[in-house]
Amino acid sequence: MRILLFLALLCVFVTSEPLHKSEKVQLVQKQLETLHKFFTKSKEIALKQGLGDRSLECAICGIVVNEVEGFMAENLTLEEMESILQNEICWWLSGDLETLCDQLMDALPLLVEGLENHYTITKVCMDAGYCDQPYDNQPDPVDVPRFILNLDLPPRQRWTQICAVPKFQNLVQWLVNTISSILPDKGVLIEDLGETLNKLFPPEYADEINGCAASLGVGSGWVTIFNLGYEVTDACTSIVAETTSGKIYHARNLDFWDGAGFTDTLRNLTIQVDVQRGGKTLFTMSGFPGYVGVLSAIKPGGFSLTVDTRFYPDGVGQLLYEVIAALEETNASLVTFLTRSVVTNANDFESAIQGLSNTLLIADVYYIVAGVSHNQGAVISRNRINATDVWRLDTPSRWFLVETNYDHWEEPPWFDDRVKPANDGMNAIGQQNLTLDGMLQVLSTKPVLNLQTTYSILSCPADGTYKTFGRYCNFPCVE
Repeated sequence: MRILLFLALLCVFVTSEPLHKSEKVQLVQKQLETLHKFFTKSKEIALKQGLGDRSLECAICGIVVNEVEGFMAENLTLEEMESILQNEICWWLSGDLETLCDQLMDALPLLVEGLENHYTITKVCMDAGYCDQPYDNQPDPVDVPRFILNLDLPPRQRWTQICAVPKFQNLVQWLVNTISSILPDKGVLIEDLGETLNKLFPPEYADEINGCAASLGVGSGWVTIFNLGYEVTDACTSIVAETTSGKIYHARNLDFWDGAGFTDTLRNLTIQVDVQRGGKTLFTMSGFPGYVGVLSAIKPGGFSLTVDTRFYPDGVGQLLYEVIAALEETNASLVTFLTRSVVTNANDFESAIQGLSNTLLIADVYYIVAGVSHNQGAVISRNRINATDVWRLDTPSRWFLVETNYDHWEEPPWFDDRVKPANDGMNAIGQQNLTLDGMLQVLSTKPVLNLQTTYSILSCPADGTYKTFGRYCNFPCVE
């Protein structure tokens, strides 16, 4: 549901006149109310592409059961569960969604009973009458396709071959059509905003986006907005660790967008790309067709890096205002454009740390970097001007670092604590037995693995190991 809020806020903040807070809330509510239209509109397309067949009732039941499972793990009472669901979910809804939410509140004792009996989400929701077919378990993890991006080509041509893959065309067109179908103006404002922002991007990256959009068969404004998405939303878990022999390992889960077919679609869009110049690979990255920034990458023999969102305290709406202002007025860099520049031009760990610490950015962020030598692992907590903090490995006392989306010196919120299970998993392995496969198991522990997890990477810069896996968190899972 987070992406729908993001899109709703995009509509709010590209209007010419400022809206009062109450008007903003009303517009966000209207976007939430269009979820029903989204499920109805997308079902036929999703069926054609093998994305699954779920009624609105079945899909929402699955989400609620996931939340209830988390509440039970926290030992909340039935009354406490009802209060949270009612005040934080149902209160925001109206129409069909409000009716459905109220029905699920009435069915809460039945849902809890099913989970106490260790029933699957399929059985719980089918017994309650919300699903007429099972949720299917999916293979996990899965390999992703690999491509070459040739920087010797003109920017408009670099992504053409990748973006012309029919599967990618169909999936991206499904995303655009589905998002357009749930917005009152059919997505016109969002596409216009994207086209405006495209002109503010570095020309090389703007041309790459425009060439890819043409091959995908969608407007360049949409692909531009997709490139901006990570600046303002979503979550991740990154881990760097050192073995007893001094090797530095790097692993991460990318949690991007949420539910209702979006995360499934992005998983099916995940690719691993060797970025080459003169026939030689400069670096390898994990990403999506037309996503020209770098979220996860390795420079073999030098370093690897990942990007984790640093949530903005004043909310996504205010951040969007500031993002646009930063692009227009200060020529600040997108966080993933900076990583692309660094992984292209820096050759070693310390150079990467320096390059990621001081460039003006449009948003706060965490950069996680792994090198090739003893203690070369770090989490850079960035504000927009420079590094607020650089947290480094300090073996043997601190042989691994876990970063999610909160300052490491603060406790994560109770409703999104992926740090403790990741720390527990790493400590259970122990430094003596540390392997990349073991780190993948940590990344596969719920809620480190969750409904938003799109892909995982495993990396060792010293020996050039770099693997990308599509991820599927089978039910019951967590949001």
